[in-house]
Amino acid sequence: MDKLLIAKVSKPQGIKGELKCQLYTNVFSAVEQMKYVFIGQERCEVVYAKLRRGDLYLKLRGVDDRNHAELFRNCEIFLPKEEISKFTDDDFLVDDLIGMVLYDEEGRLVGQIVDYEDYGSAPILSIEQNGHVYELPYIKEIFKTEGETLVVERKKFEENKI
Repeated sequence: MDKLLIAKVSKPQGIKGELKCQLYTNVFSAVEQMKYVFIGQERCEVVYAKLRRGDLYLKLRGVDDRNHAELFRNCEIFLPKEEISKFTDDDFLVDDLIGMVLYDEEGRLVGQIVDYEDYGSAPILSIEQNGHVYELPYIKEIFKTEGETLVVERKKFEENKI
């Protein structure tokens, strides 16, 4: 089973075992509706998951006090890829973009996605074009999906590449 890293526990929140987590995904509907997560190899049942001010607040079954929640500090939280994929009808998972060849709206080759960085806002894609690597935010104003293909608007690509 392929698992994707979706968050990392920052700290316990409050005294009832809630976890405050740094979120690493933008598929918010999947996060809010998840029934379980993996922490290491252990499957943990989710009581609730809430998004507040860009952070994920997570309550796991059986974690009922701050001391127990403290044991999860700095732990990485994973979700099976197929669970996230259910919620991405018109989007791609960022991990799936690596290696994808980009075309513009007229079908001309733009380049290939070779890497990405996520600094908490829109992921920054590294796109190789004619021997140069450019960085560009992965936002809907620049990138469009057409079926199973990701298309970049050429003019906005040229204006926004770093």
